[in-house]
Amino acid sequence: MILAVGLAAVNSIFISRAFRQSTTVSPESAAQLGSFVGGYVGAFFALTGVVLLFSTLKNQRLASALQDFETKYFELIKMHRDNVAEIKIQRASGRRVFVLLLRELRFALKTIRGIAGTHNQQLTKREILHVAYYCLFFGVGTNSSRMLKMSLSTFNAAFIDAVEAELDKGKMNKEIRSNLGYVPFEGHQSHLGHYYRHLYQMIRYVDEQAINIDKYEYAKTIRAQLSTHEQALLLVNSLTPIGRNWWTKNLIVNYRLVQNIPREFFDSSTELDTSEEFKPGYFEWEETLSSTAVV
Repeated sequence: MILAVGLAAVNSIFISRAFRQSTTVSPESAAQLGSFVGGYVGAFFALTGVVLLFSTLKNQRLASALQDFETKYFELIKMHRDNVAEIKIQRASGRRVFVLLLRELRFALKTIRGIAGTHNQQLTKREILHVAYYCLFFGVGTNSSRMLKMSLSTFNAAFIDAVEAELDKGKMNKEIRSNLGYVPFEGHQSHLGHYYRHLYQMIRYVDEQAINIDKYEYAKTIRAQLSTHEQALLLVNSLTPIGRNWWTKNLIVNYRLVQNIPREFFDSSTELDTSEEFKPGYFEWEETLSSTAVV
């Protein structure tokens, strides 16, 4: 249709008297018209060609940048899966380890709350969680206790000494060891340090992209790799100084990295009240609760 209309438009010009000699087309007039159209329209099409070439090159560059981004992105996800699979504590490995780590964290929380009471330490739930996570991360022992005490130097020294001594005794607690399947409070920074550095690198890689992508969708794919217990421990990590960048860079909130933590996963009275950390509507369970209420 374009070809037919174009040919009709071109030939209809010659109906005009200016281009005719009685019943035939004037060669001279047609030649002049051809020269004019070739010069005028040709310049327009040449300019259009330059614009289209620029657009094509730009699209190719963007496509190449997207391909490079996705290649590294999926490599990072694969590395994350490998990292999780390689985490081992005694007979436990992979995601099962995070279940045990949270269990160990809760043992530490219970111990620290008791010691805080006997030492008249008026600590908030966040501060107790801070101390407990550092005990989980660094552990207690010859070298571990030194790093632990240095990292918790803002707290009362006598209180931290008592925590360190009590957790050291806890290593021999048969009930705790039976519940975990390994010796507790020996520290897990060799596992968690590497794990969280790589996870942070993945999210920041998406967040810092200058190309036009749906960053939330890519971050959501990363979040889908995290089990409930991984998300829970990530939240605890982020609420301590060692993981503050998760909040200062707005990664936890913008990409809803821990939205799949179930309601009352944490004891709000003794462990962590998530409603104090997030605005309403953040968690997945709130959407389910809202839809149920409507029905």
